[in-house]
Amino acid sequence: MAEQNNAQTLDNSALVEAIAEMRKINAAEDRDAFNQATNKIINIALRCTFLVPAIIEKNTELVADADNHVKFQDKQSAKFILINHKERGSFFPVFTEEEEIKKLKTEKPFQIVKMKFPDIAGLTENTPNVNGFVINAFNQNLPFTKDMLSQIKQTLIRVNKERAAAKAAAEAGEQPNITVSSSEDK
Repeated sequence: MAEQNNAQTLDNSALVEAIAEMRKINAAEDRDAFNQATNKIINIALRCTFLVPAIIEKNTELVADADNHVKFQDKQSAKFILINHKERGSFFPVFTEEEEIKKLKTEKPFQIVKMKFPDIAGLTENTPNVNGFVINAFNQNLPFTKDMLSQIKQTLIRVNKERAAAKAAAEAGEQPNITVSSSEDK
């Protein structure tokens, strides 16, 4: 879930290091090493919390309760900032640390919202005009497109099903069906 807290408690250095390692690999020459580095990045990113710039607006609305009593209620809404790429379209910028988010220049002031990878992926998936999100757009510049996020989601679903099936089999005490015979039985 998103939270608006101080960014100082984040440590995403393992992700930044993994991205740097991947960038050193020539994907055309060593596809296996590149795939391993990519998988490492994804596994680390899945556990990360990111800083996401958003414009938080407060609106006051009239709300009626069950007894039809009307009262004013403050409601907040968040508009997440987008960055545009000429060829690739719109992306949510997300950042690993406060120093990186300082590189973002916008016309409107924004607040920093902390979000976990699955929450950002869900936001991206449910926003039609967005093609993905990009980690540290002004430095590491690592995009996660909607297609990539869909593949990651399908892989996680498959792995979870496999783990659940293995756990259920272990709990049911299922053993391999092995028959032992000896030459003396003949």
